[in-house]
Amino acid sequence: MDLSKIQKMMRNVPFGMSVYQIEKFNRGQETPERLYRNCLLQLSQKIRALKECEFRRKRYEIDLEEIDEKIGTADGFERRRLEIDREEKIFNLDGEIKLIEDCYIECQTYVRILDELPEFTRDQFENAEGVYWERKLLNDARHEVLSGARVSSDTIAALEQIGVVVGRNERGQVAYSTAKAELEEKK
Repeated sequence: MDLSKIQKMMRNVPFGMSVYQIEKFNRGQETPERLYRNCLLQLSQKIRALKECEFRRKRYEIDLEEIDEKIGTADGFERRRLEIDREEKIFNLDGEIKLIEDCYIECQTYVRILDELPEFTRDQFENAEGVYWERKLLNDARHEVLSGARVSSDTIAALEQIGVVVGRNERGQVAYSTAKAELEEKK
């Protein structure tokens, strides 16, 4: 088994999320505010992971210097253990490089998406939440009907929490109305 060849192969495939996955599955039916929030959440996690890698790498480098220094004076079993420790640290450093590369590509993708969006305040985000949840839950209901011909009780309960009434129309089809629509009908 050629470990260096396998490591090279691994470098060519994302172990985190692919750019396609980020672009297609983080940009579904969200509001721009939700997309903005999601990108910031993901960046926060990725930046944390990058910093953790940076700190681990620094520790590995110190460990390697220490091991190299000790190997010079060690002999026998102690020397052999130190050589194994050195080999292990170098192997771990190579793994960190893969993680850093993948993380960096994901960060670039999230930053690019953010660059296409306006900056939102907390108030703007909170004001858009009703739109997001209504779209999301109605889309969930649509998928449930298409896949199983009924809307789950959990989805119905969640829709009712946001003011959407679910029932059946005169033809027996699943239908919904919002409190806003009912108020407008009464006018």
